[in-house]
Amino acid sequence: MKKFYGVAASFLCLAVLAACSSAPSIPASSAPVVIKGDALVTNSGDITYLYKKDAANKSACVRDCLKVFSPLFAAPEDRTGGDYQIIEREDGMSQWTYKGKPLYTCPVPALTKDAKPAQVKAAAKKKEDCAKGLASDWIAAKP
Repeated sequence: MKKFYGVAASFLCLAVLAACSSAPSIPASSAPVVIKGDALVTNSGDITYLYKKDAANKSACVRDCLKVFSPLFAAPEDRTGGDYQIIEREDGMSQWTYKGKPLYTCPVPALTKDAKPAQVKAAAKKKEDCAKGLASDWIAAKP
């Protein structure tokens, strides 16, 4: 009987170890943002923002709101961890949150030295629209 319990305990330990090793781990690089100074910034360098009208784990930024600010979308292979979670938006898309607050960006198109006047004008307009948003319902996300 002692031998049976010893074998059973060994199998139980192996089963637990196997289950733990197959559980998805969340590498630090999977975080959707990095901390730069006092801001949360995407890996591509865009500052992230919070919308004051959002509820915890729910985005209120829809339709017209999306013309300037973009949700920080999560890819199907992204994994959550710590302060970073993923919510499903009203439109069915997945969006990153930080401490329960949905994250957004206000991406301004990058300009090259040979940018056309219309591209320069569009980038300037986007910067202006982002600034207007920050003066009203938006704030920069901070750690």
